[in-house]
Amino acid sequence: MGGAVLMVLLGEVQIDDFLQSFSNKAVITIFLLIYLTATIHQHFPLMAKLDKIFSKAKSPRAFILQMTTSVSLFSSVMNNTPIVALFIPYVYQWGKRNNVAPSKLLIPLSYAAIFGGMITVIGTSTNLVLNGFLLSRDESPLAFTHFLIPGLVVTAAGILFLTIYYHRLLPDRKVIDDTKGVLREYLAETKLEANSELVGKTVHEAGLRNLDGVYLAEIYQDGKLLPTVSPETVLRANDQLYFAGDTERVVDVISQFPGIVWPKPDSFDINQQAKVVEVVVPGNAYLIGKTPKQMGFRERYDAAVVGIHRQGDRVRGKLGEIELKAGDLLLLTVGPNFEKRLKQGKDMYPLQSIQDGEPRGKKSVLFMVILAALIGLSIFGVIAFFIALILALGVAVVLRLFNSEDIKQNTDLDLFFILGGAITVGKGIIDSGAADIMIKPLTLMMVDWSPIMVLILLYVMTIFFTSFVTNVASVAIVFPLAYILVQNTGINPTTIYLVLAFGASAAFLTPVGYQTNIMVYGPGKYVFKDFLKIGIPFTFVYSIVALTTIFLIYGV
Repeated sequence: MGGAVLMVLLGEVQIDDFLQSFSNKAVITIFLLIYLTATIHQHFPLMAKLDKIFSKAKSPRAFILQMTTSVSLFSSVMNNTPIVALFIPYVYQWGKRNNVAPSKLLIPLSYAAIFGGMITVIGTSTNLVLNGFLLSRDESPLAFTHFLIPGLVVTAAGILFLTIYYHRLLPDRKVIDDTKGVLREYLAETKLEANSELVGKTVHEAGLRNLDGVYLAEIYQDGKLLPTVSPETVLRANDQLYFAGDTERVVDVISQFPGIVWPKPDSFDINQQAKVVEVVVPGNAYLIGKTPKQMGFRERYDAAVVGIHRQGDRVRGKLGEIELKAGDLLLLTVGPNFEKRLKQGKDMYPLQSIQDGEPRGKKSVLFMVILAALIGLSIFGVIAFFIALILALGVAVVLRLFNSEDIKQNTDLDLFFILGGAITVGKGIIDSGAADIMIKPLTLMMVDWSPIMVLILLYVMTIFFTSFVTNVASVAIVFPLAYILVQNTGINPTTIYLVLAFGASAAFLTPVGYQTNIMVYGPGKYVFKDFLKIGIPFTFVYSIVALTTIFLIYGV
């Protein structure tokens, strides 16, 4: 966005063009798809359907086959990020129930969402953004039919590869299935004696707010959990105090505060009294770069952070002062309002299925039937796809399945500015002549090259960028070069743009290449090299299949 504004200030992009980038049909289409995906998730019991789909899977290989097939099909018509968010809890829990490490299952989940999105032009924002660039240059956009066969072939190859080689190329990192044991690692239970001098004082007056390496996470009074612990909370006799953070320092807390004592062993069951939820922080979360204390985590989410895992290791220290990062796995104790507040944003995705969609009987069924019919009509060219999406969202509003509050919850302003800014930057690079300057050295080098070699170079460049920046950014960087190639070579434009699209979605080599990779990074206890180990051979297979199919169908 900063680059886009700079181009406007330098006069390389006109203000009207800048504004048109944000009203681009592709940008609006992405948000319409996000809204429709949210409507389906909220009012259609997808988890119940997953139970039916996977109930017959008796082995990890069978589960991966069924899971990747389902995810890729869902991702072909729905936004990838919420699909992976929906599947993570189910896949994670299936692995624990069947004694299969989530690390064997979660990268296949992310990969399936990525390559499944290439089946259709609406399956991933990459394809829609590319069409946005084409529309900004008054070029014909790519259609459903352009992606269908290459996408299906790549998806079939990807599913087959993961099903056969998952056990060899993915790590086996078990997770602890003993919930009580996990809780005792993070929560230290203490008791406030009836004769303690702290009885009757507030938490602040008792000096229990700014402890070294430990904080008071929650209090049980008269057998009931206080949703949040504020400085004004009054301590009572026999309160059960739960300290979180660096639990090894709880011993110091007990020595500093007379009357706070260890309870008798197993005097009560922590697992029954504390509701704990594991969540993962996605790459675009508000939390990133902030500490729980800075953002008022307890008040904001009605939850307390009692543990942080990063790259498979527990983060030690004062949790309230640790900056959160994308991919962090958080262990939370939650209050009664947590589920509601969690749904109001996209800051965390739970690893347990908190609540499935709430079916509204005939309304949900009617909406799904109309949505399927409208998409079908658009595929066969009866109505424009953009019009089909608007009509579908209109139906959701009329049926009261979608409202203004849902728009607030599902509008990602970061994504909006990234998309509009990317289109502006791409236009500026072309109109300023920068693209010509960038392509000249390549043109001189490729004088004696065959068209296939030129396309392979374009593809490799795109994969390089998409492995370290977002796929939208990689399209913004490479599209001007592709556009100049279309203007100055005799290569089929459809072939060039499809090569760019499939390259921009080949985000398999690093966890930072795509949002869904970041989402599974923490829950799977992955490290960077895990993605390289499976990503290198997978990218090779994906590339060979994609390029070969595109060349055979559309030529060069």
